[in-house]
Amino acid sequence: MSLNHRSENPIRLQQVQYWIRWLSAGFASGKWDSVYLGRGYDFAGIAPFTDDPDLVRVNWQASLTSSELLVNQFAEERDVRLYLLANLGPSMAFGSETRKLDRLAILAAILSLSAFRLKDRFRFVGYTDELEYNFPEPRNKTYPFQLAEAIMEFDWHGKKRGGLVKAAGSIPNQRSLVILISDFLGSESGLERALRILAPNHEVLPLVLWDERELALPEKGFGLYPICDLETGELIYVFLTSKTRQKFAENSRLRRQSLSELFARFGLQPHFLISGNDNDDIETLMKIFLLQRARV
Repeated sequence: MSLNHRSENPIRLQQVQYWIRWLSAGFASGKWDSVYLGRGYDFAGIAPFTDDPDLVRVNWQASLTSSELLVNQFAEERDVRLYLLANLGPSMAFGSETRKLDRLAILAAILSLSAFRLKDRFRFVGYTDELEYNFPEPRNKTYPFQLAEAIMEFDWHGKKRGGLVKAAGSIPNQRSLVILISDFLGSESGLERALRILAPNHEVLPLVLWDERELALPEKGFGLYPICDLETGELIYVFLTSKTRQKFAENSRLRRQSLSELFARFGLQPHFLISGNDNDDIETLMKIFLLQRARV
């Protein structure tokens, strides 16, 4: 793995373009809308009662002429604000094949495009130990590419973690959908403080980016194994034995359990996206995103 701020094997913008084309042509195109049908004020049409069962909105005149029970539908415009709070700290530069920063870039590009297509207002908030402001503003259709490139090129050297509380405090109180993307390897006390700020006012969707090599030591090999702390640059060595492998894996399991329990205290369910695992499937992510969005 490279320690340069540009990965030696980054996700190229062509891959971002591939996912955006896929999203535009398939998943989001025509299937989802920023207009929700319900009891709003603008008449949107008539539908079978079985599709939208609501006795209050039954159109008796239309039902009598069609011999089928029909209901009126009304459009309610949704103005969902979408905030993406993303960790850009040194630990996000890690990746066995793909850096977590590069994975974040794809997720950010797709989410920003989705917000654009759904007419949601989107804002990216990147943080290390402080807020990072050198990111493009959403102005036109090229924004997803600009944002992805800025994330991939972000220079994390000399940065630390710990800015999540500041990022949470930058979000206005007006109800919004707030997506948190991080490896959450920092202090849980900081995460708890951020959730106390966000959870009462917003719909929060936590996405945990992990790499397989962070969860387990190599199954093969014997002797000293180097592990680098990207935040400090310190290199430590672990002696590979069955006991150290078991302890490392158990610590990872306990970390996941502890994170899940912390989020659960705020009524939240984290989604773990692990490299090499089906959990990082983009279509699954979009379904999670759209389901959460509909609740705002």
